[in-house]
Formats: sequence, C-alpha cells, structure tokens
Amino acid sequence: MVDSYHSMQKLDHKPVLVLVHVKDEELNDVFRRMFKDVRQFGSSHIIANIITESEYWKVFANSREAILDNLDLELEIYTWKNEEVDKLMEKVQTYVLKGIITYCSDENKYSMRKVIEVMPNSLKTLMLKDNCK
Repeated sequence: MVDSYHSMQKLDHKPVLVLVHVKDEELNDVFRRMFKDVRQFGSSHIIANIITESEYWKVFANSREAILDNLDLELEIYTWKNEEVDKLMEKVQTYVLKGIITYCSDENKYSMRKVIEVMPNSLKTLMLKDNCK
C-alpha cells in the first residue's frame, strides 16, 4: 500500500491552471480527468477556471462527487461568463504556474480556441495538455 503522506510530498505545489468549457452534465467527468491529469503532471494545486453561463453553485453541484473524491488536492474554482475572457486573462497572469491544461466539449472547441488565441505567449508556452484541438 502506498503511504499517501509520502506520495503527497512528491507533488509540486506550483499550481496547474485548468481552463474548462463544457456542458454542465459533463463537469463531473471532466473534473475526474482533471484531477488525474494534474497528478500525472506532478502537482497538488489546481486553479480551475470554468467558462459557463451557469451559476457558481451549479458548477460546484455538478462536480461535487469528483471534488469529494480528491480532497487531498488543493483546488480553487472560478467561474467566468463567455464575455469575461479578458478578466480571466488578467487574473491568470498574476499566477506563477507549473502549466496549463484545457478541456472543452465539441460545441465549445471554437470558443476555447478564441480564449487560447488571446492568451499571452508567456502563458501559451506553459501548455501541458490541450484537450481542445
């Protein structure tokens, strides 16, 4: 059996920025993939930015099960409306990041590409995994 305390020590505390633009009903599965991916990249800190027209409580309710299964990871969740991408970019530029991961549903690939296009090159170079290609 793996000692979770010692395995946790191996994870870097530098955050991974995650950009998510999926349907509400896909959030739980996406959060599970996100937790798995962030662990694989060796981080214990996630800054999840969800682009949605839903309220924060609904995002949380739709991802609750996955979050509760991964309480050992530090998680920050922010929700943004489609028209708030500029504010999102301002916020993410304040972090010192390990990297960036994106997730989107098929119908949101175009809008996620637009988000990535406005991202400064200094952030684009930190892309660990782009699931929206």
